[in-house]
Amino acid sequence: MNKYVFCIAASDDFALATAVLIYSLKKNVKNFSDFDVVVSYNNLNTQSQNLIQKAHPETIFKPPANPDFYRHIPKTIYGENNYDVYLSFEAFSQTGYEKSIYFDADMLCIQDISEVLDHTEEVSWVYPNLGILVVNKMHLTGSTYDRMIDYVVNNGAKNYPDGDQVTCQHLFAPSKTVNTLPKVYNFQHFGLGGKGENVSYDELIKSVKVIHYSGRRKPWGSIWDGQENNKNCIRFASLIPDNNAVKIWYEYYDEFKEKYLQ
Repeated sequence: MNKYVFCIAASDDFALATAVLIYSLKKNVKNFSDFDVVVSYNNLNTQSQNLIQKAHPETIFKPPANPDFYRHIPKTIYGENNYDVYLSFEAFSQTGYEKSIYFDADMLCIQDISEVLDHTEEVSWVYPNLGILVVNKMHLTGSTYDRMIDYVVNNGAKNYPDGDQVTCQHLFAPSKTVNTLPKVYNFQHFGLGGKGENVSYDELIKSVKVIHYSGRRKPWGSIWDGQENNKNCIRFASLIPDNNAVKIWYEYYDEFKEKYLQ
């Protein structure tokens, strides 16, 4: 067990994205060897796990610490019974670590982020989006995780389409113990409708640390089957081909493919 942990929420639809994200972390985080990599999932088949392990063979695959909770989540903005939206909670179930850093799978690390380890706040994120979430050890005992689930079940958060964010905003409102990270750790300009305006990206590229491909349009296809000649694969995904944030994802994907998929 290492000192820190990267916790990533994954599914079969996001297996390729997860692998490329892990590759980007290995490439850019200078003390990556101090981290365990945990992939939290509700449904992740063997083929998806094998693909993710191409990026990091030591990846640890963990179902939710409280699987019963996920079986009783109502419809979210992502569809009926799409309870993966709550997998961000699993950042708080990683007991025994000094820090847990959670990522949505549709993110890409393009610079070192080791400095977040120096933050002393209990919880840090780019408010209000939970694409990246830094959790300090006082919340990694299991009790905070239980409290979050209790809030969803008993206080109506489950009725919100993005109840994970509602829960964190309620329990960890910005304060002396909660840090709001700069937006360079969760750059979403490609998402938010998928327009991908290059001007904003070009202005920020030197400072952006993590790109978040939020929204419904992604640079990759929905399912990776080892082929590049079908509609579900990256080269045929629905995207804006001249978007610079997409281009950089392609660069990391191509590097990952050359090193691990040949």
